[in-house]
Amino acid sequence: MHAIIALVLALAALTGCASSPATGTGKIDKNDPPKPVWVDNPREVYSDARYVAAVGYGPDRESAEKSALGALVAVFGQNVSGETVVTSQYTEAVREGRVLVTEDSAVQQAVTSSWEQDTIVGAEIKDTWFDGNRTTYAVAVMDKSRAMVLYAELIEANESSIQSLTAIPAAERNTLDAYARFDLAATIAEANAGFVNVLSVVSPGAAAARRSGLTMVEDMRLECRKIAEKIPITVQVENDREDRIRSAFSSVISGAGFKIAESGSRYTLQAVLRLSETELPKNPNKFARYQVESRLTDAQNATSVLPWTISGREGHATLPEAEHRAVRAAEKKIQTEFGAVFSDFLSR
Repeated sequence: MHAIIALVLALAALTGCASSPATGTGKIDKNDPPKPVWVDNPREVYSDARYVAAVGYGPDRESAEKSALGALVAVFGQNVSGETVVTSQYTEAVREGRVLVTEDSAVQQAVTSSWEQDTIVGAEIKDTWFDGNRTTYAVAVMDKSRAMVLYAELIEANESSIQSLTAIPAAERNTLDAYARFDLAATIAEANAGFVNVLSVVSPGAAAARRSGLTMVEDMRLECRKIAEKIPITVQVENDREDRIRSAFSSVISGAGFKIAESGSRYTLQAVLRLSETELPKNPNKFARYQVESRLTDAQNATSVLPWTISGREGHATLPEAEHRAVRAAEKKIQTEFGAVFSDFLSR
């Protein structure tokens, strides 16, 4: 039943996507190439039995191709299109080799290209046509038989990566490394959920055979939260002002799900706040320069795993107020910039 609904949606979308825009009153030169059949009816050239196809258009080739690729995503329906575009985290992991989807570089390139073009893995532009006036048309196509092999390979490789990532000894379970591994596993599982939805359109039988064996994204996210809850992180700040810098760092860490410990934990974020007066020529205001140097250390391995530094200056009529503003500016940077850095660190 789901397969029938998907095909009906695909046929309806194809009909809508193939319609032509109004192109003005300019005349088409008789020497221009004739309109291809696929412009008005892509199914005449790319049969439903073998392909999924959609037509897009725009004022130039680039916009026409983007329109066609977007139309192709729409063919798969709302329940698929929201999940088919691979995330930047998954793409970056493939690029860096943290996720080995295949030994075939062409497949890896297909994954990367799909993210860059905001479309489905395996989609390609087959042809374009300029109407001689002001509109360019493009047809985006997915070969069903090739897509079946491609997606089956991606899903299988991803599940294998998930199994390897989550095979962690009990003694190493409650560590930042274990958290990062489960976080990446969740990203891969999310990609697989989209891949199997695409596969359900090009080959319902192949999708059904693999769906039951998929790792659930929610299970991986839940494991991340469980690990974070069991990892205490100590925050120590030298020269702090009213505990404000420590509170800012603690807020970011606890917001990610980790516990804040007073002392004795394996992981410690050590930071130093430095304030100094600085002058600007011909400016009567007082200026305070701030610098926060921090590093997250792993006591068990005696390593610094995340160094991070910020600096800046703030001014006011009095030095105490300038210093107050400097500390406040440092707080904001910690909450925003360090928050992003810490999140990126955890994902890696």
